[in-house]
Amino acid sequence: MADASARTTSVHPVPASMTTTEIHTLRADAAEWYSAALAGVAEALPSSLALAERLLAPIAGEVWMGSLTLHGKTEPGSLERSTRRVPDPVRAAVFLRDGFTCTYCGGRTIPRCVLVAISDVFPEAFPYYLHYRRGTVHPAFWALAPEADHVLAHANGGSSDLDNLTTLHAMCNTRKSSLEVGALPSPAAIPPDADAEWDGLISRYADIVIAGNDLGHRHARPTYHLDWLRHFGLVADVARVRAVAAKQ
Repeated sequence: MADASARTTSVHPVPASMTTTEIHTLRADAAEWYSAALAGVAEALPSSLALAERLLAPIAGEVWMGSLTLHGKTEPGSLERSTRRVPDPVRAAVFLRDGFTCTYCGGRTIPRCVLVAISDVFPEAFPYYLHYRRGTVHPAFWALAPEADHVLAHANGGSSDLDNLTTLHAMCNTRKSSLEVGALPSPAAIPPDADAEWDGLISRYADIVIAGNDLGHRHARPTYHLDWLRHFGLVADVARVRAVAAKQ
């Protein structure tokens, strides 16, 4: 169930005016492909919306039409699906510890909150919908968004302590559970990311949020991005986002 305070909780299909590309299977280098494109987009915001739009163009208008099943559930008052009741601050700590890298395939991840912020800026070109219904969400959410997965399964008594959690792409968590594996790339086809400086774009997160706030489109409750900035320890960015918003 979506947060009642969210401005946008309904389905937002890509409009007929935009060319739509239906994606039924993820390409072998999906994590590398999408992360590279979105890194360029993030670097361009908020100073050059036109440049960001051009950099997004190669993946713009894609919608996921596959049959994967998202793990976890939507908790009341949340804008994300939780992974078996792992608190958001703990999830952030797991992603930071693992260097925003999937421990299953070695590929880059971008936190869902950052992807949502990009969708705030480009809601039609980079669509997002909380429940991941087919035709309403960009495949990058499957290819890049990380989950804090239990090493020892929650059903088998595993705790949600940091030491029992690891970072997995949503798609890799699905593969790990042997669900619809035909729609996923083989881990062997995804080269481990050699960039030790990869930060999941959180260093650009505040600027993306500022761009989205300026455009006036928001998928989440007003404090959603501020909360996640705090979870990642970006307190100065919280103040910066608030200061810019106060001038708008």
